[in-house]
Amino acid sequence: MTARLFALLNISFSCSIWVKRGLTLTFIAASFNLQAAPTKMGSITVTNSDASTGSASGTYIAAGSGATGRFTLVRNENIGYNSNAEITPSSGTRTNGIEIRNDSNTSIDRDKFKYTFTITPNDNASIHTIKIGQASYSMGGNSEIARQTLSFTQNSQISLPVQATIKNNPDVPYYYNAMGDYFMGTKLNATQLNSQNAVFNPQLRTDSSNVNGSGLYYYNITNLAGATGSQNPYSPTLTNNLVALSSNNGVLPSTPTFENIIKSINNGSTYSALSPNTAISNGGTYVSYGIENSQSNYVVAVRNANAVTLTYEGIMNGNIGIARNVIGETYNEWISFGVESEPLNYVFSGTVFNDNGGINDSDINVKKDNATIDSGIYNNTNFFNGTFDSAESGIAGSTVKLVDCTTNAPLETINIPTNIVGKYEIKIPIASLTGKSTVCLIEENSGSTYPIRTTNEKTVISLTTNKYNYENNNFGRVIDKNTALVLEKEQALNDCKIASLLPNLENQLAYSKAALSEVTPGQCIAYKITATNRANLSINHFVLQDVLQEKNVNGAIVTSKLANPIHQASEYAADSVTIGNNGTVKTVTSILDPRTKRSFYFNTKYGTTHSNTPDTP
Repeated sequence: MTARLFALLNISFSCSIWVKRGLTLTFIAASFNLQAAPTKMGSITVTNSDASTGSASGTYIAAGSGATGRFTLVRNENIGYNSNAEITPSSGTRTNGIEIRNDSNTSIDRDKFKYTFTITPNDNASIHTIKIGQASYSMGGNSEIARQTLSFTQNSQISLPVQATIKNNPDVPYYYNAMGDYFMGTKLNATQLNSQNAVFNPQLRTDSSNVNGSGLYYYNITNLAGATGSQNPYSPTLTNNLVALSSNNGVLPSTPTFENIIKSINNGSTYSALSPNTAISNGGTYVSYGIENSQSNYVVAVRNANAVTLTYEGIMNGNIGIARNVIGETYNEWISFGVESEPLNYVFSGTVFNDNGGINDSDINVKKDNATIDSGIYNNTNFFNGTFDSAESGIAGSTVKLVDCTTNAPLETINIPTNIVGKYEIKIPIASLTGKSTVCLIEENSGSTYPIRTTNEKTVISLTTNKYNYENNNFGRVIDKNTALVLEKEQALNDCKIASLLPNLENQLAYSKAALSEVTPGQCIAYKITATNRANLSINHFVLQDVLQEKNVNGAIVTSKLANPIHQASEYAADSVTIGNNGTVKTVTSILDPRTKRSFYFNTKYGTTHSNTPDTP
């Protein structure tokens, strides 16, 4: 008997993807055991340092993606500070960048230091950003008001422009004794001042010190002539509306009127705050205000820089720490450098592999009908499991596309050469995926060697913040002889008078895969079809169909019709052929679990000829 036997199936699996000083200098010996506010400055290993020259060199591991490289620190200029600079770490490794403390030399004013921090990245696969902060480790002491001038050069390994921006500049509490009442005092009325010690505002500001008489002047409200000690409000003595000092440790503007000495930090564009993402031009300047180091967490980031040079200079007129009028006197000032990195590209990689569990092609049954799963080569937990296992190898000839998940429009494509064992890597600029939360990979293979998939052709990848490398997006295939499903068809002659359900007659009917030799017209042939899932994955949406032969169709010379009894009626679909008719026997949709067998039965009534052809699965 001849029948056309086939199965509709769908294999399922999981896919994815300091006060430095107040009124005294007692805080110079600040503690360095705690970490100050700037973070993500990278890990610095110092292999050489020289405090007398303010220099250091070594290696770094950048914050962010962890790119690596070498660095040098060079002091270019040093005015008004002791020759030795305290460098942390002076040797060995410490996280959160490198910190430099410059100790004061009060015999010289107009203080100024300049450092160049240079990096040499170990690769060109990441964008390296040099970061500048005030203090990475010191928690004691405070900074002074200073002008900072920033210059930089581009990393020539990557053809992206170097760009300096304010990365972080939050509201922080200004430090009263470091700043003076130029910034903290406010006008109550025509003759009274108020000292505000608790003011929170951004630390970095525009450089307005040379604009419209906006020079920075230091004085203490209690040192104004006529001020009444520490009581509030203060009432300075006014002579023709001019204000005088009672001591000489500060200076006033050339025309010290009551109006012009009280300049609020919110007064128009004078020293206006620098917002995050504000660009700083090459050679541009900005002002940093006095802050306790434990509060300072501004960050200036110079993206794709090879080197940055920072000049730090005091610009205040007058100083509380010295009983004389000086210009630009600062005390112990900290500055920090660090490195952060981000990949230049998103990278998606994986392997197109032979999901055969390590079975040799020479061991595969030529007829591809080996349904033995409890012994032999297919008793193998790695076979057809959708996972790239150690015993398996890659296969060549596929194309892998990175696509838009909704439209399948290609974003990037790579062809796996025939001389590469299945490995692929797709790189795409980060900017190309801006705004996307997911992307998809699609694998295609037009060859005939590995036609059967063991994984989905399409993998959805969710893009995660600060993650740029997506590995192990693997696609499995097998040769046709390693198909998951094996169908075995057996037949048994009977007299059409069977009363029991067919499975109950398993031992009474002589089911055989061999051809039936003598069939009398009017007899029946019972069929048993066994479906074996050799895979370690479920076969979902499994539908078995068997087309009964019809005379003059595909060479058949008799017509067979469905006869009683059939197996459980619930196993057959509503559109399956009915008793007494010729057509297609069709099962309901079901699931064939991993490494399981299931048998289906039905009976047919034979036509009017003795001719017979063996059924072949």
